[in-house]
Amino acid sequence: MALFGKGGGASGGMKPGFRDMKWGDQPRKEMEVLDDHGEEKFCRLEHDNLTWSDAPVDRIVYLFWSNRFSDVHIEISPASADRILKDLNDGWGRPEQPNKFIEDFVWKNKAIGPEATEALFSRNPNTRAATLTISSSYVKAKKALAKGKPPAR
Repeated sequence: MALFGKGGGASGGMKPGFRDMKWGDQPRKEMEVLDDHGEEKFCRLEHDNLTWSDAPVDRIVYLFWSNRFSDVHIEISPASADRILKDLNDGWGRPEQPNKFIEDFVWKNKAIGPEATEALFSRNPNTRAATLTISSSYVKAKKALAKGKPPAR
């Protein structure tokens, strides 16, 4: 079962994970480690489908904290950004926009515990390229506690 469909996409609502990976999963054997910072490991899949709802994306990076899948970071070209933002709005609903002058949009599902998920779509005002980071709110809170910080609310 693909959490966001074969090529990503927001249809069906916000799910706990990305594609066929769920929050907390271990890195896959076929993943290439791009960077390793002890507790944090950044990986990519060599033959990953670099699309989101049939719109091409530049790169998908999977982040693991304490060997648990915690975030996915998607780099989006200016040509695909509007199409992907529309798909996010259609699939996940109207986002929060903390500052009306900055194109940062935030979605959070209503789940609590390990299924709690949040996403941030952020557009560069100069290049019009964007990033989409989908995160486990639960792992993010555990990470903050491990660093001795209270979790963000």
